[in-house]
Amino acid sequence: MELADGLTEDGKTGALRLSKPREKRDATSAGIEESSIRRGVIRFLVVIIDSSAVMNQRDMRPTRLAVVEQVVSSLIDNYFDQNPISQLALVDLRDGRAEKITELSGNARHHKARLEERMAAKRNMGGGVPSMRAGLELAASMLEIQASYGTREVLLVYGSLSTCDRGDIFQTAGRLQTLGVRVNVVGIAAELYVAKAISSETGGTYTVATQAMMLRDMVLSHIAPPPVLEEVAEGRARKKPAAGMWVGFPTRREGSLPGWQCPRCHSLASSVPSDCGICSLKLLSSSHLARSYHHLFPVPSFRELPPSTQDQDDDEEGEGEDPASAPASREGGECRGCGVWVSAEEEAAECVRCAGLFCWACDSFIHEMLHVCPGCQARLLTPAAAPAAAAAAGGGDAEDQA
Repeated sequence: MELADGLTEDGKTGALRLSKPREKRDATSAGIEESSIRRGVIRFLVVIIDSSAVMNQRDMRPTRLAVVEQVVSSLIDNYFDQNPISQLALVDLRDGRAEKITELSGNARHHKARLEERMAAKRNMGGGVPSMRAGLELAASMLEIQASYGTREVLLVYGSLSTCDRGDIFQTAGRLQTLGVRVNVVGIAAELYVAKAISSETGGTYTVATQAMMLRDMVLSHIAPPPVLEEVAEGRARKKPAAGMWVGFPTRREGSLPGWQCPRCHSLASSVPSDCGICSLKLLSSSHLARSYHHLFPVPSFRELPPSTQDQDDDEEGEGEDPASAPASREGGECRGCGVWVSAEEEAAECVRCAGLFCWACDSFIHEMLHVCPGCQARLLTPAAAPAAAAAAGGGDAEDQA
């Protein structure tokens, strides 16, 4: 049986494991090191999908377009899970035109349903040639009317090696730069100069995927909010000033007309987060706000614990090195995340705060999806933790007074 890229089979148990855990953890740690960069909590993202005839190629099974549809559907779920008070829109490039699939909104179910209806109506087949400029112009018109306190972004999933435009696409790039729109491009198979130039001019990123797994990883890498772009005024870059906004925490009302009652005008909204239809107040819950701020206060990077073997220990003893300078040998233990036993011969990680042991899979999951250390949370929830902390603080005060 042919395994997917990045998977290996354990010869003893037959279990499937990722073959590159260290690279995965290093990529996660690199993102954590940049946690001090200022990021936007509220985002406005327009996803542009290339649905031209080139996307019918079968270098990705079953077709490029089918793989992109699956990846974008996964992006929608993860995007609103990690950015609950942000908004997203979908645009389709087909037959030299750009067609709007959905408007900017925070309803994940609506986006996924409309995307499935769109692909089913076209029988999951691409057609014609794409127009990159038409898609970017449509995205610019949707983003220029959005509030200044949010970040404006475009994610272009592009598989063609050409674009059929009716005007100068670099003028569109200049307009996007003026509006503060960041254009990120994920290409397929080969690099396209015009896409790379536009992404570079607007402060975005440009990557090229040659396999389905690479395409998924590159698209999902845009789930986390990017750093806030600097404004350029009179030839000098300066930090974008922070903008405030009014938010309301609605109350749930039951009865013949259930909904969420706006605290300002007392009208009802069908769901949260959303904007009040009467006073335009942004309605959200405390959980939405908390889930949006974990990007600003991420879990610190875990300490890597390399595997230790008996052969390495024997070699170190044979060389006559100073035992104090030799790396400390570790013992196996139970992962604080999944409960699986992690032997001393396997790669592991240790939390720098609670000293909890984690396997590399839980390490990646905590930093990419959970954003909370289970060991640290267990210490906070333990009844004996609070008295011990109070006693330690009291002892410290007593010593200071003495």
